[in-house]
Amino acid sequence: MSLYVPTTPVSNYREENRILYKDQVKKAIEALEGWEIDKSRRAELIEQLESVGTDETFWTHQQNGLVVFVSPNRFIIRTMMTRPESALAIVGHEFYLRPALREASHWMQYQVLCVSLHDVTLYNGNQEQLTEVELHRDVPRGMGEALGKTETSANRKDGERSGDDSTDLKQYFKAIDQAIRAHHTGKQKRPLVLAMVAEHQGLFREVSEHPHLLESGIDQEPFEAIRQHNLGEMSWEVARQATRTDLDALIEQYQERASHGEGESDLEKIAYSATIGQVGTLLIDTETRIEGTVDAGDGKVDYDQPGTEDVLDAIAKHVISTDGEVVFVPSELMPARSGVAAILRYAMEPV
Repeated sequence: MSLYVPTTPVSNYREENRILYKDQVKKAIEALEGWEIDKSRRAELIEQLESVGTDETFWTHQQNGLVVFVSPNRFIIRTMMTRPESALAIVGHEFYLRPALREASHWMQYQVLCVSLHDVTLYNGNQEQLTEVELHRDVPRGMGEALGKTETSANRKDGERSGDDSTDLKQYFKAIDQAIRAHHTGKQKRPLVLAMVAEHQGLFREVSEHPHLLESGIDQEPFEAIRQHNLGEMSWEVARQATRTDLDALIEQYQERASHGEGESDLEKIAYSATIGQVGTLLIDTETRIEGTVDAGDGKVDYDQPGTEDVLDAIAKHVISTDGEVVFVPSELMPARSGVAAILRYAMEPV
């Protein structure tokens, strides 16, 4: 069972969020009636669905979407930055992953790291909004915490520290960089926008080993930008060019590899390649949906099972399970008319 609910982070709408979710639970229960399943197991699944949001604070701390996956072996609850197009309750042989995959793999994803002498915050961002990340306990929340000092000249502004402080600053910035890389980078290659006063940007970059730190950043006190509610606009301007540049490079890589037999746009060939772990990177048109299934054994596509299953979702799951990368691409930039393109790890053997 896959439930998607558009929500809002505005606490005044928590009751509307709750009601919309309950409506989808009812639809899922009705759909479950058509399945042959043990009564006790059915009751367990329904109980899991109904257990979501029983705590009042749950609906107060939402983002733009909520997704719940329930099966005999899985029970997953995730908030979403990107608002689902509509509320959905789908019961099938597989989870319906398209909205969740699309959010996690969209080319416009990035992060913003805000650093001052007295605070650190991290945001996940896209073109629409920023969402604050709950930092791991290893991330220092200020220079004093990082250096084990109780006094860090709090009365001085970030840009007023003397040259004698450079060693402490390097140690502080290095501690932040290490903790962010260890706990908040993950497998996604999201660009990182650095927001801090201009005087410290160069020093942070000198010690940083973050693989996706952008050369350009926001050269001002970040928490003032947060208070003025313009951090999102400023960070997107920095990230937009970087994300588009990365996407253009990925499309160029596909076209170059295709000329050497290591790129493919035929849907059925890609489905087979995905099941044997041959796909390194999968590009999917954000607007394309192809009903059907993919046989996990031989990779054959079956178009004779219309409904909620999506061939592209099935291919994407195989790619992810073999440590490949999935990227959703706007239709106008998609390099293949089939709606899907693959950069292969090695060339296909001739039939």
